[in-house]
Amino acid sequence: MSLSDIVSDSPNSTGPNSLDDARQFLQSAGIDGWLTRDYRYTNPVFEAALGRRVERLTRPVWLWIPANGEPQLLAHEVDIAHFPSDSPPVTAYGNRLQMIAGLKAGLHSAKTVAMEYSPLYELPRVGRVDAGTIDLIRSFGVEVVSSGDVIQYATERWTPDQLQSHFFAVDALDNIVKQTFNFVGENIRWALTEHDIAEHIRGRFDRAGLEWDHGPSVSFNEHSSIPHYDPQPGESAVIRREGWLLIDMWARKKSSSVSERNISADITWTAKLGEPPSAKQQEVFNTVTGARDAAFELLENRVLEGDNPQGWEIDRAARDVIEKAGYGEFFVHRLGHSLGYEVHSNGVNLDDWETHDTRTVINGVGVTIEPGIYLPAFGVRSEMDVYLGEDGPEITGKRQLEIVQIETG
Repeated sequence: MSLSDIVSDSPNSTGPNSLDDARQFLQSAGIDGWLTRDYRYTNPVFEAALGRRVERLTRPVWLWIPANGEPQLLAHEVDIAHFPSDSPPVTAYGNRLQMIAGLKAGLHSAKTVAMEYSPLYELPRVGRVDAGTIDLIRSFGVEVVSSGDVIQYATERWTPDQLQSHFFAVDALDNIVKQTFNFVGENIRWALTEHDIAEHIRGRFDRAGLEWDHGPSVSFNEHSSIPHYDPQPGESAVIRREGWLLIDMWARKKSSSVSERNISADITWTAKLGEPPSAKQQEVFNTVTGARDAAFELLENRVLEGDNPQGWEIDRAARDVIEKAGYGEFFVHRLGHSLGYEVHSNGVNLDDWETHDTRTVINGVGVTIEPGIYLPAFGVRSEMDVYLGEDGPEITGKRQLEIVQIETG
């Protein structure tokens, strides 16, 4: 199998964090192995590669996945009892010299090793390992290369069950955002704040069987020009009868076990309260949704041609639309991010702004497409989720086509 074959390979069917998939990629890429390391839960890639979270690990722990051979764990002797019986074989070390000896023994014939390293810090999501750790491995005479592509192939492709968990989440979010806009209109006389609306949404999440790490973002008028606005009690704006409302929400289906890694959904919609949108609001909305759709069209066309694009190319397609409309300086973030168990996950980002992401959007992964224009008086962002399946990219939820009008009497 060549690297080009990997790009168009079918979605992951054997497990959400298949070590076999990692070995398959390493063999095709000519890399001798993947060494991922964690210390006090600072590297979520380690957990994703292992396929589970192991609690109460207090010392550095290493997972070595050779291209040809069985995975091995190297952990401190005070921690080894915490690994489940079905984990890869664990070698214990007691002190630094023993740890180094264990690493050398595991890597004894390796010449090229992938680690969470990004040259010149080009991809912050990949660069999880400190320079000293890289120095240590290089001191063994090993070449260290970036693990960005193997991370995506081995840990970010969705299984069929994960795809269904995403559909569960995105359907729930689509219903909740619609219900929330109705709730705002029906209760406008009570001077609800942005934080009140966020609390209402969190209650709906819980009743819908969703879990979330933080959020949602509810922003009114000029607050909608702050991309990651987080309404706080006592500081939030009151939702008035006339104005602009942006809601960004993300969540995933509640897990039934510690090993279940359901996939998040992430959407953003905008609405106008009171009078119909102004000509400026409509123009900005049309520009944002046009950029969104241009990005999806590029992805769809390239995939159907058998030439999956890189993340930066999709960002550029949307950014060109916004720049040509004269709003380029107001599009201040990347186009979209990898979507997985974490809402901002470890696969390819659609980014030619914050970084230049040259990872390919491979089959089996999910991403968001969410261009935005943020003017001083109001901001517009339109976000949808996309899954790249066997038949091409699919918009998994509802796509906002027009500004929601909230009647306020």
